[in-house]
Amino acid sequence: MKKNYFYLLGIALVTMLSFSFISCGDDDDDKDDGIDTTPIKMVAGADKIIQGADTISSSNRFVAYGLNNTVHAWHVGETSLLVNDKKTISITVSPQYYLYDDPVCEWGCSMDYVKSHQKEGTFNSKSTEKVLAYDNAGGATLLAYMFEDNKLTTVMAMVSTNHTSTLGSYLAERFLMIPMYQGEKTYFAGVDGIDVEHSNTFVYMDMYNTKTWEVAYIASNKANTRSSDNIEYKKRIKKELDSFMTE
Repeated sequence: MKKNYFYLLGIALVTMLSFSFISCGDDDDDKDDGIDTTPIKMVAGADKIIQGADTISSSNRFVAYGLNNTVHAWHVGETSLLVNDKKTISITVSPQYYLYDDPVCEWGCSMDYVKSHQKEGTFNSKSTEKVLAYDNAGGATLLAYMFEDNKLTTVMAMVSTNHTSTLGSYLAERFLMIPMYQGEKTYFAGVDGIDVEHSNTFVYMDMYNTKTWEVAYIASNKANTRSSDNIEYKKRIKKELDSFMTE
């Protein structure tokens, strides 16, 4: 009797284990849908088909977004894609255009912090406790960091009009740029996010003089689109930069 009991128990255990292996095999087969989760590297503006994808959602649509089985690299940065609601793929979007290193835009940081992170350009001896300036920072003739109470508030890049085409493409790969109007005057502005609320930096591109573009970077939550405020802001910034722009 005892022998038959252990015999039947053994059969039951084998059956349970077999069922367990079969179940696990079914789960694995279900998960193995052919989606390659190798991290993706793309350049801004490029498209890539994800084999086996029916749906693609992005954690940051500003960087890249999906439509059906295709992902579009929109702006420089990093994000992750969720494919078919179950597979995650990290993606890095690199620029096609380079003009100067992206400036330090850690708003509210100290001058010492900027000095330790700004690697491009030559220190300008006219720098003060309010303006930290670098000459010939890549394609920027002048790169100036402006502070109030030792907190970073504004960055200005001065770029020759010889680089106009590259400058426009360079900014468009990093910001969502749109034309803005002040009376009959047009300039370009943008943010580094899908909208102002989901961005860190607001940028505008305008003429400093006939030979130079000015590109101003400020915190998105400090940006003001009212014409009168913009005009006064630009006058103040221009006054502070004039001494750096003269020989």
